[in-house]
Order: sequence, then structure tokens, then C-alpha cells
Amino acid sequence: MSNRQKIGLRKAPSATRKRGRERRKLMLKATYDLLCERPVEDISFRDIAERAGVPEGSAYHFFANRFDVFSALASKLSQQFIEAHRRTVPPSRSKTWQALAEHLVEVGAGVYAENPPARQLLIGGKTPPEVKQADRLNDQAVGNVMYEVFSEHFELPETEAMRKAFFYFIEITDLIFTLSVIEHGEITAEMLAEAKRAGTGYLGSYLA
Repeated sequence: MSNRQKIGLRKAPSATRKRGRERRKLMLKATYDLLCERPVEDISFRDIAERAGVPEGSAYHFFANRFDVFSALASKLSQQFIEAHRRTVPPSRSKTWQALAEHLVEVGAGVYAENPPARQLLIGGKTPPEVKQADRLNDQAVGNVMYEVFSEHFELPETEAMRKAFFYFIEITDLIFTLSVIEHGEITAEMLAEAKRAGTGYLGSYLA
């Protein structure tokens, strides 16, 4: 009897943690779905909790506020960029570093094109500052992946400055993507070309 009681006490916290992880996932999924339907500025914490089917009072155990949820979703979305950049590079796009840089810009634009919530949350004109600040860490992770991809095809300086260059490369191209989304609601072919020009121009100061 005593052993059963001890076993039961051990299982309870695990069940609670599992339920908590499930509710967090529900809230992130609800936020993603809401971003498919309405502007980010029109989504409240209550909206997220209601869509997720989580009592608002309980929802605060998992996220401090809506910005906290947005930041968590931004981190999850950044994994899509990492996975996309890790895919095999077509041989024709790795003959020169310029071609590879342009390929990376195209890959990022492709992820945004297929993912409206990512456009809203990461490069939208009304992205909350709290989310933009948190997303800088995500961009650093993506930049590291870009550095690794480049290193597979070209000899790069193994320095912190070179790694940071790819982080700045992302920031530069994302800025142009943001301008395109603000003006056109999407990344246009013209603005994609501008992002390539700006990104390769910047990397050229390190690689040319």
C-alpha cells in the first residue's frame, strides 16, 4: 500500500507536465490559426486562450501575455527556415558564392510565401517590438546554419565576425522583405531581386 502511494505521487507531476505541454501546443496552434485569419494587432491573449480551449486563467501558467505566445511561435517558425536551408543545394546554385547567396535568399522568400503567419509575425509591418527583439536570437541560429551551408561549398574564415556576417545578411534581406510586405502584402519579384542585390553586396565585403 505504501509503495502504491509512492508510485502514485511520482506519476502525478509527470501527468501535470504532460498536460501543460499539450496546452502550450494548443495555444501555439491557436495563435498560428488566428494569424491566418486576422492581423496580429487584432489578436488578444483571450482570443488565443478561447481558440485553444484553455481557460484564460490557466493560460497564464504557460505564457505571460500575448507577446510571449507570439515570441514562442516565432521560435517555432524559425525552425522551418533552418530545415529549408539545410536541404541539398542544387549544383547550379553552388558554382559561385554569389549564386549560393542568392539561393539562400530565395529559400527564405519561399518559406515566407508558403507561410502567411510567418510573414505577419516575422516581417510584418505591425510585428510587436517584443517579438522582433526575441526573434533576433532565432535569426542568429538561422545565420549559423547559413554559415555551415556556405562552408560545405566554399572555404570561409573560421571567425566570429564571419558568422555574424550571415546574421547581418538575414537582417538586411528581411528588412527589404518587410518593406515589400508593408507595401504589397507579399514579397514581390522586384523586391526579391533587391534583397538578393543587398545581401550579396554585403557578403561581398567579406568574400569578394
